[in-house]
Amino acid sequence: MSEALTFESKYALLYLGGGLMAIVYGLITFFMAFPAFTSRGNVIFSVKTGPDGEIFSRKRSVLFSEVKRIYMGRHHYSLKGIFFEDIIIEKTNGKVVRIPTWNIIANPLFFEAVERYILPHLNEEAKSNWISQFTEIQRSAYLKEFENHPKL
Repeated sequence: MSEALTFESKYALLYLGGGLMAIVYGLITFFMAFPAFTSRGNVIFSVKTGPDGEIFSRKRSVLFSEVKRIYMGRHHYSLKGIFFEDIIIEKTNGKVVRIPTWNIIANPLFFEAVERYILPHLNEEAKSNWISQFTEIQRSAYLKEFENHPKL
């Protein structure tokens, strides 16, 4: 009286393998996104304004004077960078600081935070790097949107 696992067709084995891969993928993305739903996800980053200001998160901080380039995007530094956008800050000494966002912050909200609180205090190279990310039409459109409907 032995019972065995039998398959109706040859494709059933493919379905089983595909299902197991989907479960693994789902667990990986869940564990990567889990911090967004805990107290770690409440405050993504904070800004101390002024000439001696800084951008800081729970574990990392960067002085405005050290910023060479700031943007929000995907990266190749970790597996998480494939799925989620992070705030990436390139420093003048060549180091890169990543602040995880778990895709909670929309790009326009991040653009507004940079334009209002960070950009006025950055050095000229960082300002030109920020402005060069956008066409003149894009930048004027989102600046107009920030003036008419501020979110911050």
